Parts: sequence; structure tokens; C-alpha cells
Amino acid sequence: MLSILKDFLLNLFFILIPIFIVPIWIEEKNIPKHIKRHLLTVCFALVIILCMTIPVDADREFISDLRQIPLWLGSLYKGAATSMFLCLVTIGYRSLFGGTGFFVTVIISLFIMVIGIALEKKFLALSSKHRVLLATALCTFSGILSIVLAQTFHRIPLSSDISLAYLSVQPICMLITCSLKEMIYKNIALRKRIIRAEKMEAVSHLAASISHEIRNPLTAARGFMQLLEQHHLSPEKRKQYVRIAIEELDRAEAIITDYLTFAKPAPESIEKLNVKTEIERVIDLLRPLANMNSVEVKTTLAPFTIIGEREKFRQCLLNIMKNAIEAMPNGGVLQIYVSIEKQHVLIRITDTGIGMTKEQIERLGEPYFTTKGIKGTGLGMMVVYRIIESMNGTIHIKSEIHKGTEVSIYLPLSSNLHDLTNEEKNYLWHCKPINVYIEI
Repeated sequence: MLSILKDFLLNLFFILIPIFIVPIWIEEKNIPKHIKRHLLTVCFALVIILCMTIPVDADREFISDLRQIPLWLGSLYKGAATSMFLCLVTIGYRSLFGGTGFFVTVIISLFIMVIGIALEKKFLALSSKHRVLLATALCTFSGILSIVLAQTFHRIPLSSDISLAYLSVQPICMLITCSLKEMIYKNIALRKRIIRAEKMEAVSHLAASISHEIRNPLTAARGFMQLLEQHHLSPEKRKQYVRIAIEELDRAEAIITDYLTFAKPAPESIEKLNVKTEIERVIDLLRPLANMNSVEVKTTLAPFTIIGEREKFRQCLLNIMKNAIEAMPNGGVLQIYVSIEKQHVLIRITDTGIGMTKEQIERLGEPYFTTKGIKGTGLGMMVVYRIIESMNGTIHIKSEIHKGTEVSIYLPLSSNLHDLTNEEKNYLWHCKPINVYIEI
């Protein structure tokens, strides 16, 4: 009896493998829909073959196993096409063994197929609990029918141990399998709803934040434009008010740009980017801000190439360097260093600014979190993280209060080290680092 139970458990193991693995694997991988649709069906067919290949008991005429469970599951959950396919697989493979049991298999398989097709829509409309109970009841009935037909067709009755074990174990295995299947799919559906709810919540919070942040500069710009209507203003005052209004409108535009980058961070026009060229371009843009803050910028650059979208990459560098310069209101040094580490381009940006606490570092990249007080929107570093992620890179930040911050960005090299250009090899192996300074 123990040997029989051991073989039943082996059959149950075959059945549970696709129940556990396939849904989770499909959920994690980006698989085409037509493959998703048929993958579980193919797995059920393989399980049926395995159950008959390694049965609980086999004599010249009959093979005892749990093949009816995957046949029922496929018929009830997957529809008519799956039911017919599994029925053909069961009958076809069982025909290879011969014996009187083949006719019992044909009858039972056709019975399961017909009942499965007839009950499919009603079955799926039931609650999870009722589906489990109905599937178990149907499996119990087909098990009893199999024993009755076996006793009818075969002159020598089957072993009583096999019959009793089959009649009791098969319904229990069906109950376990169907319950686990319902639980797994319920958890997957719940996970999808949670993810969707989190996305909607993030969008609503982000929309509220954007609305608040844009309203402030627009209100200020409107106020200064209203002041321009006053006739007694001097030309100097008018120029000042116009300049302030333009600055506020530019601020609103920057907020919208950051929001759009966050909402759609994936690269649109991918191309090879020369890291040295892109960094020098961003430094040129930040030259006035660096001069205004008495910040000296030192660079050690190399012309390695990466893959990405030019404008997004520049915006990423711009946000990081701008934060670094603003963290040094009383002057300091901003260092930018480029190198290679394990097939990745390393871009290290270091400042001598006010630094951050460990708690602040952990929250960097969160929506609406900023270390700049009312001057920050909390979107800049969030955009940086999304851009680096879209380029298959990583970002690491080290910082100490009053000692500065170090931002290390690792991006995949566009080619293998063996395929580097001569210019890249010269910078990597032969040339001395070249420092470029922005004069203050």
C-alpha cells in the first residue's frame, strides 16, 4: 500500500509542476500572447504522458495513474480546443500500450471532453470555492466510472488495494491541485490589481504635485505682468519685472519637462553617444551657474561610447551636475571622472558641497522628495533614476554632511573591450588624464 501511495504522490508531483511554475514564469517573463495561450495546454499534455509512462500500477491490460486530473483541468479551464487536444493525446499515447484498458481510456477521455466542453462557461462563471468542489466531484465520478468499466471489460478484477486507493486518492489529489491553482491565480490577479492601484495612486499624487508646482510660478508671472500695466513704472523696473516673469515661466517649463521625462522615460531614438562629448556639452550649459556660485569644475574624460537617447542622457547629467553646483552655494570643486569598469562606462561626479544624511540618500529618487526645501520640485533625481534605468545602467550615491557627495553611474559599454576604437584605447591605456577647467 505504501508503494502505491508513493507512486500516486509522484503522479501528483508531475501535475503540480505546471500549476506552480507556468503561471509564475509567464508572469515574470515577457512572453508573446499566443505562446502564453498554449503553454499550459502543452504542459498538461506532457503531464498526461508522464503519468502513463510512470504509472501507479500497470499490468497487461490496465494502467492506473492520475491522468484524468490534467485532462479535467484542461477541459474545464481552457475550453473546447484544449479539451479535444488533450483527449487525442491521452487516447493516442494510451494506444501504444494496448490491452483492454485502451477502450476504457477512450470512453473516459471522450466523457471528460464532452462534459468539459458542456460545462466550460458555467464552470468559469462559478466562484473559486464552487469551481474546486465541482471539479473534485467530476473527478470522483470519472474515477468511479473507470473502476466500473475496468471491472466490466476485464475478466480478472483489479486488485482491491489499487481500486480503493484510486477511488480515494484521485479526488483528494484533484481537490489539492484545483485549490492550489485557484489560489495561485487569485494571488496573481491580486498582485496585478495592487500594481495597477499603485500606478494610479502615483499618477494622482504626481498630477497633484505638478499642479501645485506649476501654479506657483504661473501665479508669480501673472502678478508681475499685472504690475507692468502700471504707467508710473521706470524702465528699469519694467525690465526687472519682465525678467522675473520669464524666469518663472522657464521654471514652469522645466517642471513640465521633468514630468514628461518621468512619465515616458524609455529611449525613443537610440544612438551611440560619446560620453566625453556629452559631458562637455552639459558643462558648457552649466558654465554660467558654476561661475555664479564660484564653483570650479575639473574633468578627467575619455571618449567611450554608450547606447542611449542623447537628450535624455544630457538631461540626466544636467540634473546631477546642477544639484552638485547648487549644493555648493559658497563655492567649491565639482569633479567629473570617466573610466571603464567591467564592460561598463563609469561616470563619477563628485562635489564638495553640504552633503546628505543616510536617510536623505535612501529617499533620493522618490517622487516629491527634495533636499532643496521650497526651491526643489522633487522630480529631478526621480527623472535621473528613470533615465539610468531605461539605459540598463545603475547609479550609486555616497555622501557625508559638510564633506560632499559622490554620484557613480555605470552604463553598458556600446562594444566589447576588444572592439574599442584606437582613440578609446589610447585614452584607456596610453594617454594621461586630461583636466579641463572652467575659469572663474
